[in-house]
Amino acid sequence: MSRKPLALYQALLATQPGDDEAARVRGVRRILQAERSAWPDAVRAVLDGAGVGDGYLLRGLLSIATFAPDVRDALERGLPFVVARRVNRIADPAVRAEVLAPLVALPERPGAALLPRGLSRRIEADALAAITIERSAGMRAHVTAGADGWLVADDPAASPRRLPGHVWLFSPNRGAPRGEEPLAPRVVEALLARLLPRGGALVDVTAGTGTIASVARRFGVRSWSGDIAPLAPFVCRADARTLMASPPRGVSAGCADLLVVHPPTFAVWRLTRSSGRDDQLDLYRDDVGAMIAGSLGVVRPGRHVVVISRPVRRAGEVWLATSHLAEGLEEAGVRVVGYVVAVADGGAEDWHLLIGQLPRSV
Repeated sequence: MSRKPLALYQALLATQPGDDEAARVRGVRRILQAERSAWPDAVRAVLDGAGVGDGYLLRGLLSIATFAPDVRDALERGLPFVVARRVNRIADPAVRAEVLAPLVALPERPGAALLPRGLSRRIEADALAAITIERSAGMRAHVTAGADGWLVADDPAASPRRLPGHVWLFSPNRGAPRGEEPLAPRVVEALLARLLPRGGALVDVTAGTGTIASVARRFGVRSWSGDIAPLAPFVCRADARTLMASPPRGVSAGCADLLVVHPPTFAVWRLTRSSGRDDQLDLYRDDVGAMIAGSLGVVRPGRHVVVISRPVRRAGEVWLATSHLAEGLEEAGVRVVGYVVAVADGGAEDWHLLIGQLPRSV
């Protein structure tokens, strides 16, 4: 049995009677929610033949029922499933077609996707940008940075609220599609309460959609946001690894009280950077370490750096990538002075925040 998503989806639906796709999807979902021993032989044969777990199917494969025709066509022609799910969130057919154009199979190579395995960071960023811009155009269109790239702080109506202790509980970030990895605004607020309670200047070198800056400005914090693939109008295009080697306008040595480095999680990084070697966590540490070292010069003596990560979960095992990233901080001469775990209600989302402090004098 093929493991290709569309073929597997169609094989599962073929086990159900009738012609109505939605009804057959509901039938498959009900079956998969039951104990495996109660599954009909036909369903079990499809799953066993493909060697794909039922958890994956419930979380992802049955979402093909919602795919637009052009997304299904691209999926059949080899578009990676993870990209297809993201592109399908684009409601505007014209925007969706523009994003799909460079992703689908080449005419002279029918049945072969442009990206047969893995993802191109740039291609994925373009797809996410289209999704994000469409979803948040009204929300962030009025937020513009100055000519130097800095987002001016609002007059704070209130001080940021703290979260007690070293384990922070928060409501999950329901507004963010899977694949995007922003911090929940409540976690950002608590981080500001701990490190910039009376305002200051913040540089976020992996800003993405600019979530941190959008929250920070409400509490009297000026911010400069950069990313290798910006997803908001006020986020500058910049590479954290070479930020101080070739500073963009507005960035200079000692311009910030807080540096935020929120790299792709290990799970996302593996899709684009993995070499297949056994020392992948070491390679991940080196990659993030280059981001830290390349942008650390923006921090004033005695002030702070925050590195945000998520545990690595694979094959029933868990690794704390945090320990590897702590080594990256120490190699850059930054002392780790704090460690916070932020966990969403129900455990659907968790983040590990490493807080480092620069020496007060050099």
